[in-house]
Amino acid sequence: AWLAERSAPQRLRLLLAFGANGTFNVLWSWLFFRWRRPDWALAEVVVFWLSIVVLMLIVQRSDRLASLLLAPYLAWVTFAAALNAAVVRLNLLP
Repeated sequence: AWLAERSAPQRLRLLLAFGANGTFNVLWSWLFFRWRRPDWALAEVVVFWLSIVVLMLIVQRSDRLASLLLAPYLAWVTFAAALNAAVVRLNLLP
C-alpha cells in the first residue's frame, strides 16, 4: 500500500493508521498480560478492533489485496476479544 500510494497526504494517512493500530495492539497486550487487567483490555479491544477496520479501509484505497490480507488479523483480534470477554466473565464478574 505504501509503494502503491503516490500522494503525500495519503501516505501520511497510511502511516497514522498503522501507528494507531500498533499502539492499540501494544496497549491491549500490556493491559491484559502485564497489568493483568482483562476488564480494561476488554474495553480497549473495541477500539483496537475498530482501528483494524479503519486501517483496512484506508489501505484499500491504495491496494485492495493488502487490505484483504489484513482480514486474518481482524479475525484473530475478534477471537482474542471473545477469549478476553470469557476471562472477564469467568473471573471478574460475580
